[in-house]
Amino acid sequence: MQENKTYSCTLITNYPSSTMGKYFHAFILICSGSCFIISPLMAGDLRNDVVVAREDTSVILSCFDSPPTSSVLVTWKMMTTREDRWTYLISAQCIAGQTDGSSIEFGSRTFEISADASLIFRATAAAQGHYACVIEQDDKKLQERVVLLALIKLTVTPTPPVTVDSTLRLAAQVSPSSVAAWGTWVSPSGEQLHTEISYGTGSLLSKLPRVTSKDNGVYTCRIHVSGNNDRSVSEHRVNVTVNVKAVFSFTDITHGVPRSLAALFHSLVTLTCPSVLGDYVLVYWEDPDSEIMELIFQFDRWRRSYTNQNKPHIHLTDPASLAAAGNFSFLLRPALKHGGLYLCEVYLDDKAFSQANRLSVLHGYTKSSRTTLDLICVYFERSQVKSVRWSYVQNSTRSLQSRKVVGRITTSVALPVTPETAGQYACTMYLKNGNSVQYTHTVTMANIEPTISPGFALPPTDDSLPSYVSTFSFLVFLIPLIAVAVGVLLWRQGFCVTRRNVKQSLSHHSREGENIYENPDDLRQQTPPQGAVYMDLKPMGETDVYKELDW
Repeated sequence: MQENKTYSCTLITNYPSSTMGKYFHAFILICSGSCFIISPLMAGDLRNDVVVAREDTSVILSCFDSPPTSSVLVTWKMMTTREDRWTYLISAQCIAGQTDGSSIEFGSRTFEISADASLIFRATAAAQGHYACVIEQDDKKLQERVVLLALIKLTVTPTPPVTVDSTLRLAAQVSPSSVAAWGTWVSPSGEQLHTEISYGTGSLLSKLPRVTSKDNGVYTCRIHVSGNNDRSVSEHRVNVTVNVKAVFSFTDITHGVPRSLAALFHSLVTLTCPSVLGDYVLVYWEDPDSEIMELIFQFDRWRRSYTNQNKPHIHLTDPASLAAAGNFSFLLRPALKHGGLYLCEVYLDDKAFSQANRLSVLHGYTKSSRTTLDLICVYFERSQVKSVRWSYVQNSTRSLQSRKVVGRITTSVALPVTPETAGQYACTMYLKNGNSVQYTHTVTMANIEPTISPGFALPPTDDSLPSYVSTFSFLVFLIPLIAVAVGVLLWRQGFCVTRRNVKQSLSHHSREGENIYENPDDLRQQTPPQGAVYMDLKPMGETDVYKELDW
């Protein structure tokens, strides 16, 4: 006999929440006049999943990990983030993992159960919250699955196409914020961009300052979702295009109050920038003699790239913390010619902030001659200098005579140093805004000696070097001169020793040879010319020095 099988799927809707679990449902299986129930689903543990959906997109919430093998009642309910109770949405009888796919309108929103009992609806701000899928059989709950629907909103500013040199802002807002365990923006080439995450607000921000044509492409917001058993990753994409025919120009520029600074040669000085959390910074330097402005430093905190073009003596105060947070300042250890105008420009989105630092550098050194010790001060970037003068620290009322030329002032101390002239001398440079810097030099009686010949002394590279000529150096220079003078005197008096290869001018040559040292007896037997002087010399050793013999 042929078996007749009847499958019935009944959709139950619009039951109030107070009657949840008491729905009428029918599952009839007729087989040869007898009824039996297929084995029910095993009751599982409550599982909390997180689904991140982009606003105004379709969402599918799954109910089953695997389709049931018997007839069950599937009920979907929800609880918004503003409520503390569940609200019934829709129910359907599911047989062998299949339903008839019904839908319902609820609060101007449409909810639909698909053939596999998944819940389908459109994600809106009001749809955010918890959704529960309850599986029942014979009024007995077999399983309940709770899903948290989180919303993500992506924004690209300015709206593409983006103009060249503008700042591209990629922002993602996740709600609720606790969903995002970690996240990053990824470039079209797959490179992770520097991303700032605010866990309190659930925002993920990345920027591309000074956009170029190379920044075209699809950018991905990749979020590691917390709450899921497998720590799943949710990815959402936006497309960015660049208009290469349009170039952005900064018109909103804020200028800070210019700063006038004074610093000693090779001392540390801080150059400040505008106090804003900027995206990138540019530093320019103007040589006061040439009035040419050149870019010497640039740093992009989003791309984590920097360039120090021409001045290795300048660097960020704290690249790890200050620059990473967007607060920029620089340390400078200037040489004399590093004075000038330092212009720091910080850019934030479509705004620019400028801060000027004009630096004058003071350097001191000494130059000694036979009669004086010259104390010299030189300075660079003179436009903001009010005056420069030497003073005697031990007695500020003493007037010092100074010689001045452009960028230099010199005072002299007579040698030898006396108790009245020994002490500390100070060269002070005063700026027009009242700032000042001072170079000091101590003159002592013990370490100052005159030199034999005056000469120009180059400025030392280290202010700690002594400015006097030591007695030892003086003697090293003097001893060769004395030796030469004594040698000339002895030569003229005839007492200078003679080497083998030198002939004495007063000797008489023998007829047997030119060498006067070969046979002294022959020389004695001959009648010498009147007024002639003979000397017998014999070797004294390996030094080839000869001594006069007694007759």
